[in-house]
Amino acid sequence: MRMDADLCLSDDPSDKPPCRGCSSNLVEPYIKCAECGPSPFLLCLQCFTRGFEFKKHESNHKYEIMTSDFPVLEPSWTAQEEMALLEAVMDCGFGNWQDVAYQMRTKNKEECEAHYMKNFINNPLFSSTLLNLRQIEEARTADTFQSHSRT
Repeated sequence: MRMDADLCLSDDPSDKPPCRGCSSNLVEPYIKCAECGPSPFLLCLQCFTRGFEFKKHESNHKYEIMTSDFPVLEPSWTAQEEMALLEAVMDCGFGNWQDVAYQMRTKNKEECEAHYMKNFINNPLFSSTLLNLRQIEEARTADTFQSHSRT
């Protein structure tokens, strides 16, 4: 969401559900119980290490460590940064690299632009996917046009 021409806002970290133990905002890494559900039972590391139990959740349940601190496309970019970049480009608009970098906070405008162009614009994998989507849309539009011109 854009508030003014020079600033775009990132999502609020409190969008994640709070820790079920202490109600604090979860910060990665955090723990997800693999046995409780259907709604996720999430704990901060402090509550997990204290063996927090609540209703049906027991401290001996299997668990998953939730983090996006691993590389996906390039070793110097984490999955969290990849998502933040895509979100920042959507929020700030393609080409507004200064605003994108400001929203990201971990990369400068040159790094954001170079990474986005290399991995999302000039990447043959994504380019072919976009081309296929464009061709499907053009075929759909042509079919719609032909069916309307017959009536």
